Amino acid sequence: MAAEFQHDGYIFVLDGRVMDVFHQGTPDAMRFHVAFMGVDVKPKGNGYKVRVGAVVSGQVYGGALLTMDAATFERFRAFVALATAARDAAVNPGPA
Repeated sequence: MAAEFQHDGYIFVLDGRVMDVFHQGTPDAMRFHVAFMGVDVKPKGNGYKVRVGAVVSGQVYGGALLTMDAATFERFRAFVALATAARDAAVNPGPA
């Protein structure tokens, strides 16, 4: 079953090891495999500025830029923990 997080016109859907990001008012969605997805968080006043996007050389690029209060951020952290668990549970058997 897929998990969802909604905030500020965005809907994030985690289905297995794939994160889809939908934004209200645009027909296009972003899609990330959890192995390539990154989250960058910076404090902003009483809340947080959060970017969810693709990781390239340790930096998070593109994706969605959100501002969250502390309560929303805690819900978001729990959601991201699901994506992290999916990424870390990957089975990579290596060469046969």
